[in-house]
Amino acid sequence: MKAAILDSALDSGKRRKTGVGFLLRLSCSTLCFTQLPLDEALQRIGQLGFRYVDLGVQHWAHVSAPGLVISGEGFATSLQRGLAQHNLALGTMNVGLDRNTDASLEKQTAAVCALAAAHNVPAVCINAPPNGTPLGAAIGELRQLAAVAARYDVTLCLETHVNCLTELPAVAVRLVESVPNLGLALDPSHFYAGPWQGRDFSITYPHTRIVHLRDAGNSPDQILVPPGEGIVDFAGLLRGLVQSGYAGTLSVEYIDTRVSPEAYDDHVAHVTEMASLAKRILTKLKAPFS
Repeated sequence: MKAAILDSALDSGKRRKTGVGFLLRLSCSTLCFTQLPLDEALQRIGQLGFRYVDLGVQHWAHVSAPGLVISGEGFATSLQRGLAQHNLALGTMNVGLDRNTDASLEKQTAAVCALAAAHNVPAVCINAPPNGTPLGAAIGELRQLAAVAARYDVTLCLETHVNCLTELPAVAVRLVESVPNLGLALDPSHFYAGPWQGRDFSITYPHTRIVHLRDAGNSPDQILVPPGEGIVDFAGLLRGLVQSGYAGTLSVEYIDTRVSPEAYDDHVAHVTEMASLAKRILTKLKAPFS
């Protein structure tokens, strides 16, 4: 990304607040439509009635973090065009920082946060350190990355995820409390299907800046099930978040990588059902959303 774009993003970022306080937004992840090119995914999201998009920045969809380092300016232009065409806005991003590339994690973080800042996105999700990473080493690395993000006035958020340090609520909270400008991207499905087995994880709520919504069972092979067929207590989840003052993004994330063409209509229905369920609960809670 050229220096002028970086400077513009920095200036934009300095005019914003981060973390708690931005509008609660119901968004749809582009990871729901990885079988489609990005523009078609945006079109589908707009057709489903969403106003906000959670952009997948993964090596498998729809752009990679190293790719943003190389061609961030060109991607930013095409993204802006697609968002405008389908009457959408960028709500947040789900980023997989890649260790197996020439681009350093710091450069990847800078490219991601420059794009976020250009769209007034205050918080982005990143992959948490894998299990086995020494806690001290993880904290040291995360401090470096969070400091890079702070230059753009963007908060990094670790996703709660199985097989990562954040698969246990207490460890997730310890990480974010040890690193300035670090929050959590709460994906409750991993607290149900993983080793935590759905026990109380409300200690994560005060640190949560992004929420991923999908139903799940109590085993890894049930990490994603149709809405209502799992055991995630969405009413309790959203009530607890609202009571804790949460005002961030709620992102529907029904990933389609294993969906067959014959089952795709059902998959799309799951996306809309999850959004409808969230809306009904928020309405009952009298929690404003857009």
